Amino acid sequence: MNKTWKSQVGGILAIIGGVIGLLASMGILIAITVLNTVWQWGLLPVNVIGILWIILVPMFICGVTAIIGGVCAVQRKHYGFALAGAITALFPGWIFGLGAIVFTAISRDEFGTEIKQEVKQVTSVQKAN
Repeated sequence: MNKTWKSQVGGILAIIGGVIGLLASMGILIAITVLNTVWQWGLLPVNVIGILWIILVPMFICGVTAIIGGVCAVQRKHYGFALAGAITALFPGWIFGLGAIVFTAISRDEFGTEIKQEVKQVTSVQKAN
């Protein structure tokens, strides 16, 4: 297992995508607050606030997941979380998410030696029985 820079770059890109998602979520939340006043005045023909909430919730979830996955990628732990974070970084910031997916996927061998050791122990116990 040769440790390279690829997993760290993938993690940093996922974190940047996650931060973009959280900043976008805060912007949408501010827009909801402002538009709520306009909605009460009766100036909006459509329920724009409901549409913005539909966008806000997945954006926030993707942002948080991307940050958690990016931290896992930088630490080279939990490949599944790191890849999930890279994939969810694709929604808020697609260019960062795409880079995060590529770098995290090609650095798979750098993750989780503890999982490989546990699998070896389990298979050796099964063979002994």
